Amino acid sequence: MFKALYRSYPALVYTFAALLAAGSAALSAPPDSAAVPKASMQVSGQQVALFGFGNKDAAPAAPKRPPPKDLFCPKVSVQSGTAAHTLYERGREGEPLAVRYQARFNEFARECIDLGAEIGIRIGVSARALVGPLGKPGQALDIPIRFVVLDDKQQVVMSRVTRLQVTIPPTQNGVTFTHVEDLGSVPFPGNSFRKWELRVGFDTKPPSAPQG
Repeated sequence: MFKALYRSYPALVYTFAALLAAGSAALSAPPDSAAVPKASMQVSGQQVALFGFGNKDAAPAAPKRPPPKDLFCPKVSVQSGTAAHTLYERGREGEPLAVRYQARFNEFARECIDLGAEIGIRIGVSARALVGPLGKPGQALDIPIRFVVLDDKQQVVMSRVTRLQVTIPPTQNGVTFTHVEDLGSVPFPGNSFRKWELRVGFDTKPPSAPQG
């Protein structure tokens, strides 16, 4: 299900190529046609003279927007130590029987689009949230996922945390959820892009302690 959803995703809401304006004048009607207002025909005549078209029976073709180019896309891997997100009963962290909820990744997908001077990157994840021994269905879970882009020198190019709200239905012990993260674009690095890495992980780091 997730693979089918992600394959159709580029056709839904995201397009990285800039839209080009297109239009053409209706030049086939004779100048004295009653169906076309006189002012409209005057504008058409000015367009013909301006662009040097002598044949009014042939309108200029509208420019076509070139389709986005597919590009090699680095593999997606899980950041070490972040493959699972486990919520324990307070004060019993680390005890298997004290688990309330747990989420684990199932699979990943990615897409890179060649925009010329830049590359657009999207990462898709599929994961499953489960009820533990001390958990109850019907609870809304806050699940933070970190998306990271590393260059060929293992330097962080981009890092972002997205918090997903996932609810396990009252009559079920688990639910599969999916998400596609649009990471925007980065400057095209040339051939070194083949050595870049895309990583994901549940952001399990505790909040930083206040300084002072």
